[in-house]
Amino acid sequence: MDNNERAGWTKADKGAAVLAVVLGLGYVLPPIQRTVVAVWSAVLAPLAVVLPFSALLLLLAGTNGVFTALLQARLRDSDRAERLQERIEELQARLSEAREADDLSVDDLDDEQLELNRTMLAMLKANFRPLVWSTLVTVPTFLWLRWVFLAPAAGIAPAMVFVPLVGQLSWTATVVGPIKLWLAWYFGASLSTGFVARRLVRRVGLGQ
Repeated sequence: MDNNERAGWTKADKGAAVLAVVLGLGYVLPPIQRTVVAVWSAVLAPLAVVLPFSALLLLLAGTNGVFTALLQARLRDSDRAERLQERIEELQARLSEAREADDLSVDDLDDEQLELNRTMLAMLKANFRPLVWSTLVTVPTFLWLRWVFLAPAAGIAPAMVFVPLVGQLSWTATVVGPIKLWLAWYFGASLSTGFVARRLVRRVGLGQ
């Protein structure tokens, strides 16, 4: 994938962004949530039969972590972003020196910094692409998990889980603040698998 493909938004990217917004509305619009839950339940039903729920939750989190790492490697131009950051830091140093010396080149440097800021904005827009695509997985997963834990009649998740060094805890037990155990479990698995996946991606060079 070349830099032009990485930096620009394709029709598929824009379609994914629209779909991501629609899925996000599922948090406030019950019809969308019911549709997502029905589809996700059909997809996950076979796994829910053969896997313990804790393992299913780890599988979902791990899939999200790996998927996000792959998207970042394929859609984000890290080398270009690093070069741009180096140019901005160099320009800021030159601007500072010019202002201290009351150099007439400050106006020219301001124009250059303005152009770099526009380029950085375009880069941020390009780097937003992985987030849009990963949302297509994370949002439905969260809608489904919220339904599972808020609808006891679903009968999919057990009420309790064994936590090492702690013992039996409810999945909906509060860990800290508003964070529930199931959410901490999910995020912990997602972050750890994502970290490992990113290291593997960099090692095999899939993002090149």
